[in-house]
Amino acid sequence: MKNKTVFDVNIWISYFIKAKTEQIVNMIENNDIFFYRSSELFEELKTVINRPKFSKYFPLGTEQFIKFFEIVTESFITELVFTGCVDPKDNYLFDLAIQTHSKYLVSGDKKVLETSVPKSLNVLSLTAFKKEIISII
Repeated sequence: MKNKTVFDVNIWISYFIKAKTEQIVNMIENNDIFFYRSSELFEELKTVINRPKFSKYFPLGTEQFIKFFEIVTESFITELVFTGCVDPKDNYLFDLAIQTHSKYLVSGDKKVLETSVPKSLNVLSLTAFKKEIISII
């Protein structure tokens, strides 16, 4: 059974900065993880990864990471309806996770982690998510 998952942009950026894309591939292959993206998530990723403060981590550019993101995620068109996040700009993450029937929404953002959601969705930090996926194999 696929473990449908949405990673917040901060998680993707963390993996890209640390050049740990092989860990994402291992998650997909070894833990049956299936990642989703929406146009909002994709646009935020492209904006954030290209900020000047991150340029030192990507001396050869960001294109390969953006392409990797496109390859390992499945695009999903969402309706923007969720309004429960303390930070309204992150509501789209919940729309994506809920509408794809994802089991996990993984974020490093405290406001996202503290948002009340349906019981079917687990909103976790990356550390908690790694512990969880290890327990399901």
